[in-house]
Amino acid sequence: MSGYLLVLTIVIGFSLSGFAPLVDRGEYVEVSKGVKLCSNAILDTSSRRLDSENRFWRVTSKARANGTQAVEVIALESSYDRKSGETTIEERQYDNYATLFKRVPEHKGILLMVSPRDGEVEATVEVCSKKK
Repeated sequence: MSGYLLVLTIVIGFSLSGFAPLVDRGEYVEVSKGVKLCSNAILDTSSRRLDSENRFWRVTSKARANGTQAVEVIALESSYDRKSGETTIEERQYDNYATLFKRVPEHKGILLMVSPRDGEVEATVEVCSKKK
C-alpha cells in the first residue's frame, strides 16, 4: 500500500511540475509560453511611463538554444463608441522581440527582462495576477 502511495505521489509531482510558469535554466529563467507578465511599478526603473498598469508582455515562444524567448508588448486601450455610448477595452499589440529573463534574488517572483544584445535591463516584471 505504501509503495502505491509513493508512486502516486511521484506521478502527481512530476505532472504538476510541468505547469510551473518559471523554470530556472542556469543564469536565466525560462517562462512558459503564453504567460502574461506585468510591470512591477515599484522596482521598474527602466520605464517611466505613467500607464504601466495598462501595459503587459505575453511570452510567445519556448526558450531557444541561446536562452532568449519571444515576447509581445501589449497595451490595453479603451475606445468610446459615440453611437452606443459604450466604452470597450481592447488589447493592442505594439511590438514583438526577443529577451532573456533573469531572477531578482532579493524579490521572490520578480524577473528582469534583459536585452540579449547589450545586457541592458528592459523592464522589471512579474507574472500577472488573474484580474488582468
